[in-house]
Amino acid sequence: MTLDDINNILASFATCNDPTFVNAANYVAQASQAAQAGQLTPQELAETLKDLQRQMEIIQDMQKLQYKETLNTAINGILAIVGAVS
Repeated sequence: MTLDDINNILASFATCNDPTFVNAANYVAQASQAAQAGQLTPQELAETLKDLQRQMEIIQDMQKLQYKETLNTAINGILAIVGAVS
């Protein structure tokens, strides 16, 4: 998965009509951009994104599980790119 793929996934959330996931995707995009600009270290980015994943774990609504899975895919892609997958 490339950074372009991840950005496309995150951009697709703008039309998902679920404010929780719109906000989460925007947060992931902003954190990723901050890391690219050197405002966050890879470790800080990884912790930030893993924290978001932990927060999203509480979502159990079947209609939102696809959004959750897609967002996790994007987050895991970013983590793989920064080499922070443990």
